[in-house]
Amino acid sequence: MSSPRKHHFVPQMLLRNFRGPDGNLRVFAIDRDASYISKTAGVGQVKGGHDRIAFDGTVDREFLEQWMSRLEGAAAGEIATIVTSRDLTISPDEFPTLPWLASLQFNRSRALMGYLKTRVPADGGTGTDLEVQTAILNVTAYRVLSAWEASKEALGDPKDQWDPMVSVLRSLRWDVMRYERPRLLVSDGFAAQFGVAAKHADRYGSTEKNWAKHGVGVPQHQASAFTIPLTPQVAIHLHAGSVRKYVSAQQVNQRTIYAARSFVAMPSDWVLPDQALGDVSDWLKTQRFVRSMIARNA
Repeated sequence: MSSPRKHHFVPQMLLRNFRGPDGNLRVFAIDRDASYISKTAGVGQVKGGHDRIAFDGTVDREFLEQWMSRLEGAAAGEIATIVTSRDLTISPDEFPTLPWLASLQFNRSRALMGYLKTRVPADGGTGTDLEVQTAILNVTAYRVLSAWEASKEALGDPKDQWDPMVSVLRSLRWDVMRYERPRLLVSDGFAAQFGVAAKHADRYGSTEKNWAKHGVGVPQHQASAFTIPLTPQVAIHLHAGSVRKYVSAQQVNQRTIYAARSFVAMPSDWVLPDQALGDVSDWLKTQRFVRSMIARNA
């Protein structure tokens, strides 16, 4: 049997948008205090992370990865269209794959996978590591991809096409933030969930609202907003309401960092501190602490 290959849990086409002139990224780890220079292919790798047991009992190392690549390829075309256009507000109907990529990223995140893995024995489940991973992938990434395929069928069953995160994101207003100079970071938190929506604010105390800035403790349908950096100069701000809401590049970067669970990255030729980027070092310290607390309480 061949050894497990390394799989990427972050879209490489997105990371390539943030490369420096030398083709590299400056990467900041979130699970430890470390930074390094890396090629995009070296970021967001997990050995055997998408391996699963197929229905015939064999070990499948390719199918899920190829399926994800098809979704990422479709999303890459939509991202390119948004970046090259001058639109300041867009309709999710015109970019149907992006919400699915956001859901896929959320569902295949290593933080979520790790949390679910700890819950299996706690809930009385048993099995080999690969059997557990297969079960988790079937209810996370595989489910999203199946619903994405079903969504392409005009006469398909709506329940087969439904995904909770896709439903939330499609219900929001999509404003495009375009900045004069490159100043946005990227992280493994593709669609950064932030805060509590005003209509749900009275349900949460001040401590819970602080956690909500990191996308913790608040369900997606009660969040204030989501931000998605597409390039160092372009991001999407998804929020409730009918009026365009501007967010600064520094605000987007803070949310990007606060959504990170594995890494944050920027072009390799950028250096800190940089006022145009915001208080990146402080935000990284905060997020490393938050990440440690999440892991400790998983």
